Amino acid sequence: MKKNIAKRALSASILLLIILPFFVTTNLFQKEGKIIGFIFYICLSLLALYEILKHTKLNAVSITLLLFLSLVVWFFPSNLFFSTDTNYIFNNTKGLKIDKLREIMYESLFVKDAILNIVCVQFIVIPVIVMLIYSSNIKKYFNFKEMIIEYIIVTSMLLYIPIFLKILFLFNITNLYFLAILFAIPVIVDTSGYFGGMLLGHKFIKRKFSPRISPKKTWEGAIISYILGFICVYLLFYLGHQLKKEQITFFTKIPQLIIGMIIIPMLSIVGDLMFSLIKRIFKIKDYSNLIPGHGGIMDRFDSTSLVAIGVSIILLI
Repeated sequence: MKKNIAKRALSASILLLIILPFFVTTNLFQKEGKIIGFIFYICLSLLALYEILKHTKLNAVSITLLLFLSLVVWFFPSNLFFSTDTNYIFNNTKGLKIDKLREIMYESLFVKDAILNIVCVQFIVIPVIVMLIYSSNIKKYFNFKEMIIEYIIVTSMLLYIPIFLKILFLFNITNLYFLAILFAIPVIVDTSGYFGGMLLGHKFIKRKFSPRISPKKTWEGAIISYILGFICVYLLFYLGHQLKKEQITFFTKIPQLIIGMIIIPMLSIVGDLMFSLIKRIFKIKDYSNLIPGHGGIMDRFDSTSLVAIGVSIILLI
């Protein structure tokens, strides 16, 4: 066990050393830095998607088409590049205030496209084209149910993963502290759940937390991780507001704080279970061996992804 923990810690440290320069470059440098960051996040998105798509029954050509299709999320709505209200983020070196982040996040995901004049282009185009691809590959599946399950997973991930990383890119531009807390909450929840389960697991509640999806998780570990996550959301997301330090202030409204404290730790736990369920369906242990001791990108960023999306929705309240 000690060797496994040491291996995980070492590989996590190496991963951090690799990606940290991209985070800093994206936040601190001028237009070139923002473009480098944008490309970095797109590449990360494509790699994470490939790790999932390679476990489907689709051929290499179909997988390649799907990877290109995911770019729709990154470039539409095109307001992020052509709107006078949002394209300045590529030239911004001082970061964004939280109110401006809220406006840009909404505009870069949900408004009518500046060129096509269509709302939510990605949510229309991707499901339709994926269905066409699966229709042409229907003979590869044992039955219709198997194909539909895989279609739902693939369509969801083609939207979910690029949206998550696009949100992360916007947080990265805004403030490195905001980016850090998106990673901190899942790490705190996951670590406290692991050690809480190891020390107290099944001592009070004999039933497993999620026996079919993640048999090793215990109710004691989940409860401890939720409580610590609840406290940390207050400390990391709202304490700056009370201390009147704008640079570390995320939630500025009481309703946001209350919803965040209740929901965010839960999302961290659910994010882990959601990607574990997909692995169960594909009958795999990890999405890849990219990060020794951790697996693939979404093995490591599973909880972070749902936390980032949940935090963004709360921010729009």
